[in-house]
Amino acid sequence: MTHLLDTHAWIQRALGEPVPRLVDDVLTRHADTLAIADISLWEAARLVELGRLELSVSLRDFFRLALSPELTVLPVTPAVAERVAQLENDGFHKDPADQLIVATALVNGLCLVSDDSRIRQWGGVPILWRTSRK
Repeated sequence: MTHLLDTHAWIQRALGEPVPRLVDDVLTRHADTLAIADISLWEAARLVELGRLELSVSLRDFFRLALSPELTVLPVTPAVAERVAQLENDGFHKDPADQLIVATALVNGLCLVSDDSRIRQWGGVPILWRTSRK
């Protein structure tokens, strides 16, 4: 694995929505080495439940389509949980989903694909996104 997709990046990619050209190029080249944190599944379901994400298919069908065989879903492990507990001491914000996603990237040595300004401002994880816009 080389890259961990933040929830919004995974959803955009699954829905075929545009991302910056550099991001698209990298994700295309590394399509067989991409991952998401398991919390992204919950976040997508919540977005649908709250009406902030509208799908043309059922959530079940979206998951079936968006979870391609080459995409790895990484679980919360003891190492990830331990890293989450350290993040607030490192000045990271209190959003538990972001904490789990960032900790998953850090523990697994992955570059995070994200346009989240709060994660970017923290600066403690390698991020691919803002370096280029379409």
